[in-house]
Amino acid sequence: MADDFSFTETDPDSLGATWGPLRLHRLNWRPGCDLPALLDEWETRLTGLDDPDTAATVTVPSHETSAAQPLIHHGFAPLTVVAERLAGRCAVTRPPDVEVRAATRADLDVAVELNLHTVRYDAAFGMVTERPNAAAHLRSALADVLDRDHEAMWLAVYDGTPVGMIYVDLPQHAGWMERFASEQPFAYLGHLGVRPDVRGTGAGSALVAHAHAVLDEAGVAATLLHHALPNPRSTPFWYSQGYRPRWTTWVRRPALRSSPGVSP
Repeated sequence: MADDFSFTETDPDSLGATWGPLRLHRLNWRPGCDLPALLDEWETRLTGLDDPDTAATVTVPSHETSAAQPLIHHGFAPLTVVAERLAGRCAVTRPPDVEVRAATRADLDVAVELNLHTVRYDAAFGMVTERPNAAAHLRSALADVLDRDHEAMWLAVYDGTPVGMIYVDLPQHAGWMERFASEQPFAYLGHLGVRPDVRGTGAGSALVAHAHAVLDEAGVAATLLHHALPNPRSTPFWYSQGYRPRWTTWVRRPALRSSPGVSP
């Protein structure tokens, strides 16, 4: 059973520390596996009692509904989804009063600010953790996106002021998501976020419509993204944009609790 379990530690001084806990236990689901037995075995291997910077995660196909009951019995909750949009699905008309333009290096400060708004919002749902160095690491990562030899980041602009940002990883930068894709070539939508005061105004839809048009024209067959299930805006928004759930990550954080979940 050793190959069924893994454990990783993330450098706290890294961008990866923003996207999850510092110490992560994974159960590696496989088709036909005996999930209840694996969960029972895993419980004897987990470490970090009541440590909020640990988590135990299991990622299963979203349609694998038989996994839900044993995971719930062990105190897990569905937290994040990898969703996929196939090319041409659900083209959305861009609101006419929103300008969308390519971001440049001169927009780096506003791109970091907009990404931080998203981090802070998603942190409420247990998906991410804002670290003291998050802004510095986001700046470096977003600068790399802006330095690519093709457009990959766009801003939504109201009355001359940027209010939202989206960026995508085209196929040459999205290989790390290959196991989740159903079609080739595929892209990854790395970020969509708008200022809190313009949520619900259509700025996000305008950005997504623009990015999808670029991806469809480039011949990208599928686009993947992560979203937080507990976020009340996220699921209805993304599925209205043509996405469908492919993989669901169930999480227990802390990984090991002095008060366990519901007994079977």
